[in-house]
Amino acid sequence: MCIYSISLSQNINEMILYNNIVTDKDSFSEKIFENGLSIYEVVRVFNYKPIFLQDNLLRLDNSIKKCNLDIDIQNLHIEDKLNRFIQLEHIQQGNLKYILRITKNNAFDEYIYQIPHSYPTRENYDRGINTVTCLAVRENPEVKYINGELRTMADRLIKEKQVFEILLVDQEGYITEGSRSNVFFIKNKSLFTAPTRYVLPGTSRKRVLDICKGLGFPVVEERVPYSTLTEYDAAFITGTSPLVLPIRHIDNISFDPQNLVLKDVMNAYFSMMNVTF
Repeated sequence: MCIYSISLSQNINEMILYNNIVTDKDSFSEKIFENGLSIYEVVRVFNYKPIFLQDNLLRLDNSIKKCNLDIDIQNLHIEDKLNRFIQLEHIQQGNLKYILRITKNNAFDEYIYQIPHSYPTRENYDRGINTVTCLAVRENPEVKYINGELRTMADRLIKEKQVFEILLVDQEGYITEGSRSNVFFIKNKSLFTAPTRYVLPGTSRKRVLDICKGLGFPVVEERVPYSTLTEYDAAFITGTSPLVLPIRHIDNISFDPQNLVLKDVMNAYFSMMNVTF
């Protein structure tokens, strides 16, 4: 089965698990997350199973600790709840959102529901994607929390510029990450990506770091100045939906989506999912 086929179907049903109780999605609005703190994970479902779930749970646990919340993630039994939702909705493939919304006195509510996804096409993987940059930073980047302002801005620019992703540039002129992805750059056989303290520690990013170690590709964890982009041979983003996706353009700067190091990383990643590239 090819990876590209999973971008063709997107049946979003109207069920939500609210504190593990089946609820009609019509009675729910995401506006509830506009106030207060809501940390979350997006979990990818492939062949009726949540894939790489332990990486998501580790990051969620890190978010909980970074927010100084007295919550033991083991007591949440998130894997059981996700599998229950997958069975109820008969989800073969797609993205699930798990949200931990903090209420008064360190109490919390849990939400699980299916969200629309934008998986790359075969052409995207072959030819790469277009991106543009934007002056913006993610506050408290090591915590995956709902940031409606950043999401709205990025969605607007993606639509206006007709690109796949927005890359964030900080006040010092460094590219840090994408609006919903991490970004890597390749020069010769070395990869460059911003250190964890500047970015959301993506689960796909972690797997790429492991792959590079296994393949013997050096990884330099440092921010890349926008002014030096022309010095790099290739670039790609990583994330729950894109996995490992080549970049063709950042603004008007071109990169090679057929770079051999990039291809090796992509093939190694997809082999972990037992799919072909």
